[in-house]
Amino acid sequence: MGISTLGQALTEINTQAPGKAADPVATQAELMQSQQVLESALSAFQQESKIPKEQLPDIVSLRQALKVDIVPGTNILQVSYTAPDPKIAAGLLNEITASMVAENSRQIRSQAATLRAFLERRLPQQEAKLRESEAAESQYRQTYGIVSFDTQAQSMVNSLAALEDEARKLSAQLQEDTTKVGLLQKVTGANNLPTAYASVRLGQNETLKELQKQLTNLDVAIVDTRSRLGDQHPDLLALLQKRDELRALYGQQISQATPGGTAASYGNAASNPLSQDLMSRYIASEVDRAALVNRLRVVQSELNPLRSRINQLPGYQRPLIELARQQQNAQDALKLMSGKLEEARIAEGQLLSNVRVVEQASVPVDPSSPKTLPILAISIVSGLIMAGGVVLLLELMVSTIRNPAEAEAVLGLAVLGVLPKLTPPTNNLVDLERFLDNSNQVEPYRKFLKVLESSSEQKPQVFVFSSATVGDGKSAVVLHLAAVAAMLSRRTLIIDADLRHPLQHRLLNLAASPGLAEVINDNLSFLEAVQATSVPNLSVLPCGQSLQRPSALIETAAMARLLEKAANHYDCVIVDTSPLSICADAETLSQAANGLVLVVQPNSSKRDLALQTISDLRKAGVSLLGLVMNETVLPDRNELSGHSSASGYVQSPLPLRSISSSTQRGG
Repeated sequence: MGISTLGQALTEINTQAPGKAADPVATQAELMQSQQVLESALSAFQQESKIPKEQLPDIVSLRQALKVDIVPGTNILQVSYTAPDPKIAAGLLNEITASMVAENSRQIRSQAATLRAFLERRLPQQEAKLRESEAAESQYRQTYGIVSFDTQAQSMVNSLAALEDEARKLSAQLQEDTTKVGLLQKVTGANNLPTAYASVRLGQNETLKELQKQLTNLDVAIVDTRSRLGDQHPDLLALLQKRDELRALYGQQISQATPGGTAASYGNAASNPLSQDLMSRYIASEVDRAALVNRLRVVQSELNPLRSRINQLPGYQRPLIELARQQQNAQDALKLMSGKLEEARIAEGQLLSNVRVVEQASVPVDPSSPKTLPILAISIVSGLIMAGGVVLLLELMVSTIRNPAEAEAVLGLAVLGVLPKLTPPTNNLVDLERFLDNSNQVEPYRKFLKVLESSSEQKPQVFVFSSATVGDGKSAVVLHLAAVAAMLSRRTLIIDADLRHPLQHRLLNLAASPGLAEVINDNLSFLEAVQATSVPNLSVLPCGQSLQRPSALIETAAMARLLEKAANHYDCVIVDTSPLSICADAETLSQAANGLVLVVQPNSSKRDLALQTISDLRKAGVSLLGLVMNETVLPDRNELSGHSSASGYVQSPLPLRSISSSTQRGG
């Protein structure tokens, strides 16, 4: 039995209505085993075959014997039913598939009708919403005079550039004409345009020229007569009277030649061609300069509104874009709803089903069981499988990781280093100094450091260390690796982020507080909380005061900023975190670091727990740098804490996994 292409399309329509199915094929498989389909099939088969009801199975038995499987990679359902009577088995199967097709067709019509009614109610509302969005956009464009935003913006920018260019040219030309006018004023002595114009007019009047000539001759005669006859001689007095008459006549001529009498005397007249040419140039330059001033004033008055308009354009654009987006969304929704409504009407009006019978059940010739040859073959294969299973079981009984090769093969991560067992273990700074003096113990850590640094090109480097569970020695690895890095002239910092059971401050004989908790919660300076050790280049940021909710501190943004500050001040930052079976602190901190290193202890770390831990880390997107096989262990925590009461971690059990079973299909 298969799901048709048309049926799948109709199923997509149905997903718009309540009761949406996540998987159409799985839904049909469940529907086939429903009581309604089975009752209908039993009733139809009984009426057709005339077999007494007592000889037919009941609903419970039929459901238990009926197997419905999905063929992998297809949309085909394989249906099988086992019964003592082959005719009853085949007949019931055919009736069940027929009832399934009929029930599916009925459900499609019902769902299509529901969807059609829903869309018919919503479609007018969506049309009204589209009209409202179109009207809002049109109103906005009319209010702010926007036709095509890009075109108008480009046009205004071009206009602004043209006006600014014209203003620069006018300013340059105005400066040139102002300089020219100033020079002509100095040469001609003219102060304004009316005086200059009158001076040119007077210099070109022939009558005034003749009167001036007579006045000049008369002045000469007066001077000569005065020198010969004295000031009171009648001839001199007659000449003076004649000069006054000529001057009066000259004044009348000036008044007639220049309306308003702008030029008061002949001294203002341009009496020669050069003076007239210079005065004419002055007049022309002054006129041009006045015109430039007016034009520049007009251009500048146009520039400011245009600049203001351009500055307002982004503010006009944002609401317009939002209105256009709303209109497009409304249009798309209307188009989708119209298409779905048409599909729903078609589905409601036709006898359609998204299930069709691919092959009818036939009466089997041979019984499905028992079969001798298959049973014999299965027995042989089962014996081989059991033998192999015993071998595999013996192998699986060893549940711990034993060596690096096995760790890489089983866990799928590279082993970055194999660290030695320290005898005696490090209890204090004196033991740590002895460790640094022993080259046989230092060299494995040195090789591990080199491999770790080469695994990440990011500088400076921040590494997070954790383990799958308690007792794998991750704190010991952090301490000794940091000491070796400091000995190799790296400015090294240990951050004790194992807030549930911190050890670093005890091993290095430092105070636990102030530390990490005070930096995050009390805004204490990072550098003030860092404590130096007796090992050169090695510093420690202890855990700080104990907290009721340590996870809340790890998840803060301040914690990520602290790691960033540490990376800026140190060459190598090593973070000691709680085991992954206890909490997710290591996953969070590794997001702000180069990556996470998982510490594994041979013959101690559990395979299943390590595999589950690595799987969880990969799902969380954590950058796993690799594994380190560790024989280095610290003394018992009770020994370090100075008392014998039980404390520390509570190890979580291995997470349960769901077990899927497959059912063999019958013939």
